[in-house]
Amino acid sequence: MKNAPARRDLIRVAVFAVLLYIKCRLFYPPLHLGGFEAAFSLATTGILMAVWAAASLFPGKCARMTANVLYFFISALLSVDAVYQAYTSKLPSATQLAMAWQIGGVSDSVMGLLKPRHIALIIDLPLWFLSWADRDLIRKGFEHSFLQKPAVRVRAFLDKPLGRPWAVAGGLLLAAVCAVGVIRTDGFRPEYMENEVFVYHTRDILDALGPGESKRVVDKSRYASPDWSGSRWWGLAKGRNVIIIQVEALQNFVIGARYGDQELTPNLNRMLREDTLYFDHYYYQIGGANTADAEFAVNNSLFGPEDDGAYVRYPQNHYYSLPTLLKDNGYSKAGAFHGYTGTFWNRELAYPGQGMDDFISLEDLKETDMFPMGLSDREFFRQSAEILASYEEPFYAFFITLSSHYPYSIPPKDREIDLEESDVGTLFGLYMDAVNYDDRAIGEFMEELKEIGFYDNSIIVIYGDHYALPCADETIGKRVSSLTGEPYTLFDQFNVPLLIHIPGSGITQTFPIAGGHMDVMPTLLCLLGLHNDRAVMFGQNLLDAEHGFVCEQAHVSIGSFISDEVFYQKPHNNIRSNYSVYDRETLARLDPDLYEEEAEIAENRIRDCAALLARDDIFLDEAP
Repeated sequence: MKNAPARRDLIRVAVFAVLLYIKCRLFYPPLHLGGFEAAFSLATTGILMAVWAAASLFPGKCARMTANVLYFFISALLSVDAVYQAYTSKLPSATQLAMAWQIGGVSDSVMGLLKPRHIALIIDLPLWFLSWADRDLIRKGFEHSFLQKPAVRVRAFLDKPLGRPWAVAGGLLLAAVCAVGVIRTDGFRPEYMENEVFVYHTRDILDALGPGESKRVVDKSRYASPDWSGSRWWGLAKGRNVIIIQVEALQNFVIGARYGDQELTPNLNRMLREDTLYFDHYYYQIGGANTADAEFAVNNSLFGPEDDGAYVRYPQNHYYSLPTLLKDNGYSKAGAFHGYTGTFWNRELAYPGQGMDDFISLEDLKETDMFPMGLSDREFFRQSAEILASYEEPFYAFFITLSSHYPYSIPPKDREIDLEESDVGTLFGLYMDAVNYDDRAIGEFMEELKEIGFYDNSIIVIYGDHYALPCADETIGKRVSSLTGEPYTLFDQFNVPLLIHIPGSGITQTFPIAGGHMDVMPTLLCLLGLHNDRAVMFGQNLLDAEHGFVCEQAHVSIGSFISDEVFYQKPHNNIRSNYSVYDRETLARLDPDLYEEEAEIAENRIRDCAALLARDDIFLDEAP
């Protein structure tokens, strides 16, 4: 039968199926799929076989090409997904994969994430490619060897047409075997199939092409700012310069901690003892762009998109950001400072819409002390202070540090922590050096602010953008616990510090309320004696709020939240046995069903924000 699939095609796809099953058994376990890893592996393998069976209805080359391309594609996709999941605890979306051009900027971070299992997912592809592309060359290699005669017989057997009915039947049979294995798995529900890699990416692409959240009805009055003018905190920092420092991967557990007899953050600790409002149960809230969405949340009190960067997806939207609001109330200008490439995360294009008059990036600075990723923070702060000195008061300045970025590669010349031998070269040890380095850089910057005369008339906000060390890593968990004397839990992983330093205020206080990035702008406005009556804000003023409530979407699923009492963790895979609720004080496991109403509120808030961003509709009055 001309152009019909040959026996070799069925054998090849069967080998592909076996190899893909093995790869899936490597891929699925870190997704924490409730013990259903074998079922998902069978499902992925069965889909490959079903697609090949359908392709066998067409000429033989079509079936052969389909098998090769699909196997190569899914192997590469599994590898990319696995590396991404290792860092973010979830699979990437189509839009995040489309942002792969940014990977050059964080290549060291990516290389640091690579594990043997990631390589194993693609290690066989070069061999398959050679066998596919150079079959004639391989065949000629046997012509003058002692394997010539058996090779001829094997080739004759493999090249014999299989016939389309047999090819289709063979593919469907193998697919059916996989399907039966899935169906007979105890406790496996059909809705769990959304976690299968083919289904996940297909559904994600369809969602990306559809209208998304833009048609959702939102009552914007629910997110209007209340009147805080009666608060005891109202106007405490009125008229001051606003300086915000977003510190890369600064977690709260290092604040006040000692490594042996060495203080990790002496400058931040000193700040906490005088004129500082400290929020020790503050949790990061980010979207698909991590650091960039942390700053977006802080400057707008809006949630970044779950699977994308706000600066990438919505750079042309109309915003009423903190910089814009301050300039509407007499501030001279607003500037953003970052020691890395200006185009990264589309900041260069997005910042004008954020109300930034200046954006000082690596292109505007002297590359006098380069770290693996950008200008060193000490040099970044030194040069930035020189530029800042020309600003007319009052002003707004936003600084994004970089040196403590994963994999925390502080050059030896800048390390001051005397590590134990067992910590040298480990992620934990590198992080100890990184946070200590950044603390020194911040301390030097405070002195520079004093020298140029801005320190005493400023309100200085310092916070961490997101986590650094995963609590799921048993080795890291033990080392962090040995540092703090407490178990290293999911609470601690999400917990980053927020310090609001008001020199000369005479007020030093710790606030145990649960808060997050959404809450910075409302809290600052109260201290500055300003009101936002133009646009929605999804955070609250933590100084006067009665109850903390932090909606999460990164590293967990939308619907997760942290309150003053609990951490409700909704997993990305939606497998019921993986839902977790932890008591904040005792860490006891609680019944998730008791918190479904609050989980729905958390989900609705994020979905409402997504809808408003999608249709550029955050204003309570008419947009400019």
